[in-house]
Amino acid sequence: MATLTYEDRIGSIVFNRLDCLRNEYAKNDCTLCQEVCAHDAFGFREGKLRLLPSCVQCGACVGVCPTHALRLEGATIETLVERLISSESRSFTCKDLFPCFGALNFWDWAVLVLEAKEVVCDVSHCASCKHNRENAVEKHLSKAIDEVNRLMQVLGQEARIRCEVHPNVKPVKRVWFEKLITSKSTMPSPDSLWVFKQKMKAYLESAVWIRSEDFSFIHPKAVTITCDNCKECVRFCPTHALSYDTTQTKILFQTGQCIGCNICETVCAKKAIDTPEVTVDIASFAFERAEVLIAHDLRVCDTCRCAFSYKGGDMICERCASFEKEHAEMFVLASQSR
Repeated sequence: MATLTYEDRIGSIVFNRLDCLRNEYAKNDCTLCQEVCAHDAFGFREGKLRLLPSCVQCGACVGVCPTHALRLEGATIETLVERLISSESRSFTCKDLFPCFGALNFWDWAVLVLEAKEVVCDVSHCASCKHNRENAVEKHLSKAIDEVNRLMQVLGQEARIRCEVHPNVKPVKRVWFEKLITSKSTMPSPDSLWVFKQKMKAYLESAVWIRSEDFSFIHPKAVTITCDNCKECVRFCPTHALSYDTTQTKILFQTGQCIGCNICETVCAKKAIDTPEVTVDIASFAFERAEVLIAHDLRVCDTCRCAFSYKGGDMICERCASFEKEHAEMFVLASQSR
């Protein structure tokens, strides 16, 4: 019997279809990997996003995936950090150490600069690179590096990432497969987000407040009183950033787990949850602290005898109240209808 697999593989590029937001959530329309791919290596088959044979293993798509559904087989952030620290210049280019700078996400760059203190990124090849269609990779790279540098400034650290362009650079054969990617499977390594959180804890002796709109990795949530405790947002959250307490009356939120997919907002029929622009203590992110978004007062409806979120007034749930209003004529006595 053939073994079922939900991974698409092209060389060292692996696409886990079950981790893809676009595949697993009907109301999500994420297209980040498609937008950055210069080789049209992503397409739909039977309504599901697939990795196509046109993939050239450049890795540009890996760094933009919010759920890490895409990965480079055998590549670890620890290997990259080790090679960078061993370099006297703390400089590296995609041509001699990594497939494409696009394969690095915000967390990767943050871990690199926290470890190496100074990182020089040689982007001389980017402008003419065939993988950088319409500067999509450079835009992703610039955004991530700028954000990391601003975060270091907020933390009071002098560590920085610099980008350099050297004129008249001749094309160099890409040898990253031999230097970084191993052909044999390796032991699982902690992803860069987990490593980043562990590194951050050392810099957070006191609260460090940042504005959520200034950093793309912070996604605060707020719930209004219109929430009816339907549990849809918790049920569909792909990272379990939303959860319940043991009594099922309080919706808890961990900003350290949220990836900003906004599926919770999409599935909410009441439009009771949104992403406000507020100041956030980055320690809450690093330590994955939970906050209470809303606490419901559960009561038993006098009509259907089911539990509901009580908002005041008559002891009747919204469903029963709506039914009685829509079918009021059914509840009129015969003597009253004359």
